Amino acid sequence: MFFGFNIWVPMTYTLSTESFPTRARVTGFGVVDGVGHLGGGIGVLVIAPQIPNMTVLEAMLVVSGFLVLAAIVAQFSPNTRGRYYEENSP
Repeated sequence: MFFGFNIWVPMTYTLSTESFPTRARVTGFGVVDGVGHLGGGIGVLVIAPQIPNMTVLEAMLVVSGFLVLAAIVAQFSPNTRGRYYEENSP
């Protein structure tokens, strides 16, 4: 799980940066990153207390489910490989 986490995190940070035009890139990334941290805080408060009540398989399925959800969302993002920032978000 840790290996998988380290594979997709750098790409999501890059994708969230590339999704905003140059003039708003820092602000856009800050908002996206802040919402992500807010989601992590909610996850700690809501999901983490439920983990002890689950079997190991159920807990791994919950965590894996969020990774699969992130992969699905990423499939619908624009392809930015090999393109300049200004081409992605003018």
